[in-house]
Amino acid sequence: MKHYELMYIVPLKVGQEEATEAQEKVRATLTAEGAKITQEENLGKRKLAYPIENIRHGVYVVTEFDIEPGKVGKVSEWFRLSADVLRAQLVTKKLKSPEQIAREQAFQEKLMKKQLKAEEARKETMREEDAVVAAAKQPGELADLDKKLEEILGQEVVK
Repeated sequence: MKHYELMYIVPLKVGQEEATEAQEKVRATLTAEGAKITQEENLGKRKLAYPIENIRHGVYVVTEFDIEPGKVGKVSEWFRLSADVLRAQLVTKKLKSPEQIAREQAFQEKLMKKQLKAEEARKETMREEDAVVAAAKQPGELADLDKKLEEILGQEVVK
């Protein structure tokens, strides 16, 4: 048996009740073909990227299941012919071992720490730049600069 992931869109023509009925039909079809559903997630009502058959909204559902590879053709054909499902995509999904999952989580945490350090360094640089700008704007120094400028302009130019 192989592990598959199926994402399908149920059109919202009339209401949410039809979407629930269509999901039941999909579950029944998969079970009838001998699939063992491992996970099902309803992503909710969403607007389609472009209208399909004048339908603009649908309910997105992701289902993971195990089935014999020979029966996948029948399942895909059912989705193509079904009026209950607007679009469907069936892909093979590689199962990850607990060690792989732990490794990926550690990598993600390490990446987040790096991003936090970079953000803190950027903020520190911004604080230092703000301090330099604030120091340059001090009124005492500006007055001194004005006096020096007047002295220089007041001097005779000797050729």
